[in-house]
Amino acid sequence: MTTNPHDPTNLTEVANKRGTVIRVGQQWCDNSPTRDPIRHFTIEAIEETYGHHQAICRITHGTDRATGGRVPIDRVVSIDVDRLHPVRTGYRQVDPSDPT
Repeated sequence: MTTNPHDPTNLTEVANKRGTVIRVGQQWCDNSPTRDPIRHFTIEAIEETYGHHQAICRITHGTDRATGGRVPIDRVVSIDVDRLHPVRTGYRQVDPSDPT
C-alpha cells in the first residue's frame, strides 16, 4: 500500500472497512439525495492519524440538482475513508470522463 507504512506522507492508497480501495487521484461525488449542489471532488492525499485514515479532497465543482448546471466550488475537505462507499449518506466513485 505504501513505500513506508510508518510515513503517512507516502500513503497513496488504503482499503476502507468495506474493502473499497481508496487511491490518490480518484474522483468521487456525493451520493446523498438531499445534498444540493452535488459536490464532486478529487482525492489529493491520504493521511493516517492514530490508526484512522482520512482522504484529503479538493472539491472541484458542484452540480445543481434542479438545472444540472455546474456550480463553482473550490475547497479542500477531509473525509473519513470509511464513508467512501455508495450508500445513501456516503459517496460514489465517478468516471473521470463524466462531464457532470
